[in-house]
Parts: sequence; C-alpha cells; structure tokens
Amino acid sequence: MSVNLHLGVVVRGYHADRAAEIERAVRAILVKEEIDVDLPPLAEAEDGAGRCLVSRSDRGRPVIISGAYEWATRVEGELRQAVATANGGPCALRFEWDDADEGRESDDECDIDDD
Repeated sequence: MSVNLHLGVVVRGYHADRAAEIERAVRAILVKEEIDVDLPPLAEAEDGAGRCLVSRSDRGRPVIISGAYEWATRVEGELRQAVATANGGPCALRFEWDDADEGRESDDECDIDDD
C-alpha cells in the first residue's frame, strides 16, 4: 500500500566540524532510496534546544512511498548508522515520516526531543 508522506531528517548532538560529512552520508542514502529530489540538503538551524541539521520535504508535495511502514523503519536504521559513522560517534537522529493526509504541522525549526 502506498502512503503520502512528509519526510524529514533532523540531527542533534553532532560534532559541528563533521556537518559536511554527515550531509554527504545522508545524501548518499537519499540518492539510493531515490528521494534525494524530495529532500533538500541538510541545513544548520537553531531552536530553543540548540543547534541541529535539518531537511524537510515540501509540505505542498507529499512523497508517495510504497510499503511505507517497513520502508521507513529500514531507512531510519540506515540513516542512524551512517550519521553516527560520519559524526565519529553517536548523535541524535530523527527520521520523520508523517502521514501527509493527517495534516500535522510543526512550528519548531528542528523539532526533535532526544534520541
């Protein structure tokens, strides 16, 4: 079954000098999954909780994913491993995959609790 999703990647607790390596690692997975055109490059942002790297799909253009629940779990695991390797150690990662048909909106730039 296909699902319309809003996608996002948020990274916190990373080494600032490793941001470019983290972006390359994330980008490689997005290319492999053929969703690189749906998510812009990670950009540094800041909110009340501090600095983060963030990328989100266009809210007006949901991404159609087949087998979304299994797919998202697999991709999140791959992203988590790639980001930790690129960072040189663990850091918090959130792979967002919100159902676009439910209309959830976030006001926070980074919007991640902790991992």
